[in-house]
Amino acid sequence: MRRITVVGLGSVLAVLVAAGVVVCVPGRSGPSAPLPPAGASASTVGRAFLDAAVRRDCDGMRALSSPDDTSWCPASLWARWTGEGDPTMHSWGGLRDVSAPADAGRCFVYSLRESGLVGMATGEGTWGFCERHTRHGWRIVSEGQA
Repeated sequence: MRRITVVGLGSVLAVLVAAGVVVCVPGRSGPSAPLPPAGASASTVGRAFLDAAVRRDCDGMRALSSPDDTSWCPASLWARWTGEGDPTMHSWGGLRDVSAPADAGRCFVYSLRESGLVGMATGEGTWGFCERHTRHGWRIVSEGQA
């Protein structure tokens, strides 16, 4: 009798853990591409970050941002089920440097086509990001709607 109880509890625990993993683990990351070298310009790093966002390459976005910016990574099933959305950048274009010449960092604006952002209409919009130079090269430090 005791053996049946232990096996039963073990089975229930295994099912709960499996359900938790399926629901909470983020979606699969997209294909990766080579990252720009540490000496690359801010605009080159920005383009690589935006390309990674379109591919949903979470590792690439993490590597090119500080702190980690994975806003465009596939959402978990839980996030989708609870209405938190699944932000997807479909395309981008028109990257423009809007920094003042004396600024230590670089800021850019660009147009994008997106879907899945909660509270925002699907479609085209103007967004921006700023970068600062680190020991690893230029890195995205902030991003959002312009």
